[in-house]
Amino acid sequence: MTTRRMALAVQGRRPAGQSREGLTAPRAYLFDDLFARRYDETMLDERPSRTMDRLLPPWVRLAIEVYRRRNEYDVIVTWSERLSMALMALQHFSHDRKPQVPMLYWFSRPSVRVPMRLFAGDLHSIVTWSSVQRNWAIKHLGIAPEKIYLVNHFVDQLFWSPIERDTDMICSAGREMRDYSTLLDALRGTDLKCHIATDHVRIDRFGFGHRIGAAEFVAKASPNVTIGRKSLHDLRELYARSRFVVVPLRPSDTDNGVTVILEAMAMGKPVIVSQTEGQVDVIEDGVTGLYVPVGNAAALRGAMLSLWNDPERAGAMGRAARAYVEKHHTLEQFCRDVKAAIDASFEGRGAAVERTPSLTPVSRPLA
Repeated sequence: MTTRRMALAVQGRRPAGQSREGLTAPRAYLFDDLFARRYDETMLDERPSRTMDRLLPPWVRLAIEVYRRRNEYDVIVTWSERLSMALMALQHFSHDRKPQVPMLYWFSRPSVRVPMRLFAGDLHSIVTWSSVQRNWAIKHLGIAPEKIYLVNHFVDQLFWSPIERDTDMICSAGREMRDYSTLLDALRGTDLKCHIATDHVRIDRFGFGHRIGAAEFVAKASPNVTIGRKSLHDLRELYARSRFVVVPLRPSDTDNGVTVILEAMAMGKPVIVSQTEGQVDVIEDGVTGLYVPVGNAAALRGAMLSLWNDPERAGAMGRAARAYVEKHHTLEQFCRDVKAAIDASFEGRGAAVERTPSLTPVSRPLA
């Protein structure tokens, strides 16, 4: 098998590789081992700052710098919507393109689907972890199924692992498309102690994020509810003390909430989640968690009280959740699957057509 120099470009400034014992998160060294280089905005510090640079957003500058250094590698893997779109645009108008593989999960978002309509034909292949969005891209963007590889989302299963604690509370966490108003309504009138680990919520409007401060939710919270952001280590302790985790979501056709869901499951906790159109790839209803209708406070309250009053059931579901993560969603498996998808695309083995994440080749070669 040919060894390819793969560069991973990510938006923002990411931490350097962490302990190989898995005591800290994220274990970035696994990504460093997978890719020849891992580029983020720290690479912009290597070159002199120019007046023009200061007028451009960092993600645009990063796209320009990655493109400028394109001959250092054989394929560019981009992991960020804005960075991916910027590099796609740069490459479209270039006569010397480098194969690009974006990792995306929300094709229907206007800020993504418009550039994809214009530039997706230039892409070598695409990696995603949302089966709903993969199907949307095939149907509405006309992208060939064999060009979009479906992998399982990851969680650092060593850092997020079960810890023995008395479960005297429940919790919720996350910012993207969260419906904490419904959760607060569901908690009102109960004795359930809950902490919501966030300082704001991001709501998608017309393809752009709208931020809602936590103060709006604090004003609605009953005395048994606390709200505030947690560090990674404090969040892990919060999960450990919780009998289960609640992920209330606003309507969405992508897998918002998947990070928190997998962290909780890896900690051995069942998850109660809003049954949105896009959140279908992780929870098995009644086995590893419970689905409730979107925006239905009464149904959410019933699910929470049912699970709280049956700790044996909650414990069994939590153990099933941990086992599911170990089988399907480890960080090592994600890294292997991403690399396997890229290798398959270069070798002409298209992505599997079926819905279940798989790297099984299809009979048709890539065009």
